[in-house]
Amino acid sequence: MITYDEAKSIVVAAGSAYALKTEVIATADIAGHVCAEDIDAPISVQPFDNSAMDGFVVRYEDVVQTGEDVPITLKRVMVIAAGDAVPDVGIKFGECAQIMTGAPVPAGADSVVPVEYVSMDGDEITFTQVVSQGSHVRKAGEDFQKGEAVLKRGDALGAQHIMALATLGVSEVEVFIKLRIASITTGKELVDDLSMALQSGQIYNSNEPYIKEALKAFGAEVMSCGTVADDLDVFQGKLKCIMNNDVDIVISTGAVSAGAFDFVKEALENIGAEILFHKVLARPGKPILCARLPNGTLYFGLPGNPAASSVGLRFFVAAAMRAMRSQEVEKPQYAKLMTPFSKKKGWRMFLKAKTESGDDGLLSVDLFAGQASFMVSPFLQMDCWAVAKEDDSALKVGDIIEIYPLYANF
Repeated sequence: MITYDEAKSIVVAAGSAYALKTEVIATADIAGHVCAEDIDAPISVQPFDNSAMDGFVVRYEDVVQTGEDVPITLKRVMVIAAGDAVPDVGIKFGECAQIMTGAPVPAGADSVVPVEYVSMDGDEITFTQVVSQGSHVRKAGEDFQKGEAVLKRGDALGAQHIMALATLGVSEVEVFIKLRIASITTGKELVDDLSMALQSGQIYNSNEPYIKEALKAFGAEVMSCGTVADDLDVFQGKLKCIMNNDVDIVISTGAVSAGAFDFVKEALENIGAEILFHKVLARPGKPILCARLPNGTLYFGLPGNPAASSVGLRFFVAAAMRAMRSQEVEKPQYAKLMTPFSKKKGWRMFLKAKTESGDDGLLSVDLFAGQASFMVSPFLQMDCWAVAKEDDSALKVGDIIEIYPLYANF
């Protein structure tokens, strides 16, 4: 049995070594994908000095002495609208130009006076209030400088990135393909049809629908492969069938412990898989298994108890997915513990918990009573996993501990 940190290092290394395919898609379609290339700004933004409001663009030195008692009159020599080319001629001493929001600032001018600060008599424009030098002018390159880093490989992409890239004229982006994950549940006691009445010895299959939706939220495409009863040969046949499909990860739940019907490890060995680790000093989730199938696909055998399965998905499968997409290792958040907790040293524990922001603005976290791996009622209210590390034995109220959102951040 290995430590959580050792197991996670193995997972990250295996994920990083996996050659996930990429594709080029339109910038308008990148939300929900992960960037597979470094992108630098192809142009400066603003591309040219332009006005931030409607008014008159002037040379600051011509209006610096302006006041209600000292009005200054300049001659309007041009009108510049948004979309006009940068004027070929500049503004000289004693001149100004009427300018609209977004219009290019002509050479020689450096400040814009709002229209409400002037009076007009034909082309004679009288200024009665002074502005500071550079007022209401958006400078070239003020937002983006040509050549500066915009996105890097591994960045998760959303609608906000579409706005920035469209502003820069980036029409398409290389992204990682959506990870394709096959999911199998095991156990003859499981009933997949939630509308059916349970017979003696049966339970409903909660792992399969939970895993499917959690993986979709983390940017994966999920292929549900159904439930296999406790049958080694049928399970091996299912794995061989899955390997003929183009999937990146295979997940199973159940049959990874040490019972008479826990056949997953044997099945993997029978088809020539490489066992990367089996059993971790973590609760819930101790029996978790990680392997590499003969075709290079990563395999995670998660325990059957729902909380243990959820922990395996959240902290091992998600770590592999991030590594496969060149994303950085997830960092924890921190919160003040409001519930004391004791445990045996040497184990890492992931605890069902709920956060709350206090009046002081600090984040606090409460632990639920139902920490057993079979208990799912806390999932109705929990929003995070609180972490009790290996060296911890007695966590006290007020201790600052690590927490992770219930679902992996995309």
